[in-house]
Amino acid sequence: MPDSQAAILNAQTSMAKATRKLPPIGQARILFDHFAKALQPSLGLLHIPSTRSLIEQTYQDMLDNKQPTATTLMLLFSIFSGAALVWSGSLLEILSVTQAEARSAFHAYSQEALFILEHPTQPLKPSTNALVATCILTHSLANDAGLSVKMRILQVRCFSMAQELRIHRVDTARSQEGRRLKGCDMIEIEVQRRVWWNMVASDWLSSFSGGSHEGVYIFQTKHMNVNYPSNVDDELMVVEGVQQDFPLSVPTAMSGCIQRIRTAVLCREVVDAMPSILLDSQKPEYEVILALDKKFHDTIEDIPEFFKMDAESLRKNQALCRERPYIAWQRISLHFSFHSRLCRLHRPYHLEGITNPAYAYSNRVCVQSAKTVLELRRAMDEISPEAGGYPARLWRVVQHLFSAALILATNVSFNPEAPEAETLKANVLAAHQTLEKSEHESGTLFEGIQRNMQTLLSTLRQRPGTALQGSEGSTMAPRETEPHGINMGLGEVPGANDFDHRLNVQDPSAGGDQTVEAEENWQQIWLDFVAVAPDLDVPQWNSLLDDVTGWTDL
Repeated sequence: MPDSQAAILNAQTSMAKATRKLPPIGQARILFDHFAKALQPSLGLLHIPSTRSLIEQTYQDMLDNKQPTATTLMLLFSIFSGAALVWSGSLLEILSVTQAEARSAFHAYSQEALFILEHPTQPLKPSTNALVATCILTHSLANDAGLSVKMRILQVRCFSMAQELRIHRVDTARSQEGRRLKGCDMIEIEVQRRVWWNMVASDWLSSFSGGSHEGVYIFQTKHMNVNYPSNVDDELMVVEGVQQDFPLSVPTAMSGCIQRIRTAVLCREVVDAMPSILLDSQKPEYEVILALDKKFHDTIEDIPEFFKMDAESLRKNQALCRERPYIAWQRISLHFSFHSRLCRLHRPYHLEGITNPAYAYSNRVCVQSAKTVLELRRAMDEISPEAGGYPARLWRVVQHLFSAALILATNVSFNPEAPEAETLKANVLAAHQTLEKSEHESGTLFEGIQRNMQTLLSTLRQRPGTALQGSEGSTMAPRETEPHGINMGLGEVPGANDFDHRLNVQDPSAGGDQTVEAEENWQQIWLDFVAVAPDLDVPQWNSLLDDVTGWTDL
C-alpha cells in the first residue's frame, strides 16, 4: 500500500476512535448549554445557535453511520473540555459526577482535541471552525496551568491559521466588494471578527501584565483591517447579516468582550508610551505615568452604566443582572483587570512614594487599587458558576490576585509603622486564604502559586542578614499526582493519563490534618515573607515583582 494511502487510512482510523470518545447526545447537550452560559460570555467566540445546530447534525450523522470531520470533532472536544473546566455544582449533580471526574474529563477532552490538531499524518486544515476550536482550547489550557511553552505554540498556531484564512483583511474594501458580488455567510464573517479581536486583545493585554514577555505585542494596527465585533445578541445574527448593531450603551452578550478590547487598546498605548520601563530599566517620566493614569480613569468613566461599580449604578441595574446574569461577572472582571493594571502602571514609583511626597500619589493608587483587586476577587465568589463565576480555576485571576497581595506586602515591609500597616497585613493574609481555594479546585494552579512563593523566599534567603538565610523556610512540597482516566462518567479513556498537565487530587483518606497543616504552612510563609522583606532595596523589589508576575489576558 502506498504511503499516502496508508496515511489516509491511519487518519480515518484515528478519527473513528476519537468519535467513540464523544459523550452521548444527552450529555453533549448539557455540556454545551453549560459552556454557553458559563464560558461563552467571557470568550464571545461562538455563534451559539449555529453551533448548537452543528452538534445536533453531527450526532444525527453518527446515527446514520457518517463520520464527523476532524474539524467538527476538534470543535466539539474543545467545547466539552471548556465546559468541564468551568464545572458548577449543578452541572456535577445533573451528570452525577464528582469534581475529580470533571477535572479528569477536562484533561481527557483536551487531549483528544490536541491530538486532532496535531495529528502526525493529517494535520487540521485551516477553517473558521478550526480556528475557533484552537482558540477555545488554548484559553482553557492556559487558564488551567498558565502560559507554558505548549500554550505559546498554540497561540502561534492560531495566529498562523488566521493569516492563512486572511482574517486580518476581512473588512478591506476589496473583501467587502467581493462579498457583495458573490455573497457569503455573514455569521461566519462575524465569528471571524470575534476570533480575531479575541486574539488581538489577549496579545495586547498580556503585553502589560508582567513577566518576561511584557512590553512586546505581535498584532500591529497597521497590519489589519477588521471591524470590531457587532454589539448584538446571537439571535439577531443571520446568514444575510447582523439585523441590528446596537450602541455600546445597550447590553448584549458581546458587551463584555467589546469592553475587553477597549482595555486591551489602552494596554497597547501604555506599552507604546513607556517602553523604557523594560528595555533599559529606567523609570518612565512621571508626567507620562500621570498622563496614562488619566487615560485609565477616562476609560473607566466612559464605560456603559451597567458596568459601573458605584452604588447607584449597581442599584439601577439589579433587574438587568437578573435578566442577564453574566453582566455581573463581566462587570467585576472589567474592574479587576483595570485596577490590576493601574497597580502595574504606578509600580515604578510605588515604593518611592512612601518617602517622597512628589510620588505619594503613585503609592496611594497602588495600595488602593491592590485592595480593590482583593475586594473584587472576593466578590467573584458571589457570582454563580452558571454565570461565569469560577475564579479559583483561572490562572489569570490567580496571578492578578498574587501581584496585588505582593504590592500590599511590600508596602507593609517598607512602612511597618504606617497607621494602616496592620490592616494591609490582614489583607495580605486574607489573600493567601483566597489563593488556597485554587488548591481544592485546580492542583496545577496551586503548584504555580507555590512556585511563585518559593521564588520569593529563595530570593530572600540569598540576601545576607535575612531571617530566612540558610533555613528551609516553610514552603510545601508539591503533592503527589494521582492519574485519572474518567471521561465525565463515561468510563476510562485510553491515554488520558499521558496529558501534559496531570490532575492533583486531594487524598480523601488523609483527613482534616493535612488541610490544617497546609493552611498553617501558608500563613507562616506570608508571615516570614512580611518579616524579612525590608532587607530588599527598591530595585530588588521591582526585579522580584517582575520575576513572579506572569502572563494573563484578563
